[in-house]
Amino acid sequence: MRSFEEYEVLDTDLFSAWDPDKFPILETKNLKKWFPVAEQSLLYSKTVNFIKAVDGVNLFLHKGETLGLVGESGCGKSTTSKTIIKLEEPTEGSVYFKGIDMFQPMTRVEELAIKRQIQMVFQDPYASLNPRRMVLDIIKEPFDIHFADMPYEEKEARVLEILSKVGLEDYHALRYPHEFSGGQRQRIGIARALAMNPEVILLDEPVSALDVSVQAQILNLLHDLQIDFKLTYMFIAHDLSVIKHVSDRVAVMYLGKIMEMAPTGELFRNTAHPYTIALLSAIPRPDPRIKMDRIILEGDPPSPINTPSGCPFHPRCWKAKEVCSQKQPPLEEIRPNHYVSCWFPEI
Repeated sequence: MRSFEEYEVLDTDLFSAWDPDKFPILETKNLKKWFPVAEQSLLYSKTVNFIKAVDGVNLFLHKGETLGLVGESGCGKSTTSKTIIKLEEPTEGSVYFKGIDMFQPMTRVEELAIKRQIQMVFQDPYASLNPRRMVLDIIKEPFDIHFADMPYEEKEARVLEILSKVGLEDYHALRYPHEFSGGQRQRIGIARALAMNPEVILLDEPVSALDVSVQAQILNLLHDLQIDFKLTYMFIAHDLSVIKHVSDRVAVMYLGKIMEMAPTGELFRNTAHPYTIALLSAIPRPDPRIKMDRIILEGDPPSPINTPSGCPFHPRCWKAKEVCSQKQPPLEEIRPNHYVSCWFPEI
């Protein structure tokens, strides 16, 4: 089969200045995504407020690594990934891929060149696949968009090759999504993400909807694919055990903000932020001889519409002082590659 470059001119000089040894392959700077909400008053006049789903997120991924993004439900993890992949328009901030601002004006050729390199696997394998289309058509669609003049026979051959990479057979290409189990559907979603031979894949809780035994199979598959295709992952989850297993670095998110970010071993050994400490205390220990006090946080997470002043975690934090309610702590490096947004971190 011919290479992709033979079908379309991809050398747009977009990435000529990028050096993987010096710069991240993907980076967000002060990324915000606010959703307007209309509120009704007693006098029937509408006022517009905002759900601050993502509120000033700074992340970076180096080529070949896996960054785990963890946090409780509703903290903004999925919205962050959808904004990065341009399914949502950011309210403020920037997303850089190989040093290029993805939201700057660019030609269609340049935009498609970037989109080929960043793909996504969605959380729900039952909702992310079109039930009216066969698997062959679902995985072939990226070729139809990006390489319209590629012969049909070659598109079909590439689809079958990708299916074999994710552990499915040729005959599966002629079936519809409802004929597969949850684990098989997620394999189809992974195959679709691999179709364009991307460099970065965003994984939005790819195993949370699956049985535990199937979770292990999908995690092992993702690990093997990362090695074979030299992929960079951003792995979103709320299960810290999974995050510890798959990630090189971990970022902890709360109410639209990054609370702590560090290499996986460093974060689990030398946890600095009170919120991360509380999360880790909730992990079940398989050895009953290991005793660890469970930290029960008071109250519920605040509404993303009316976020607290200062540090968003201070209403539930046992270390909070007056400064915590007045000023938002910056995300600062307290140890090499260990960043914390807290006025009183554990050091």
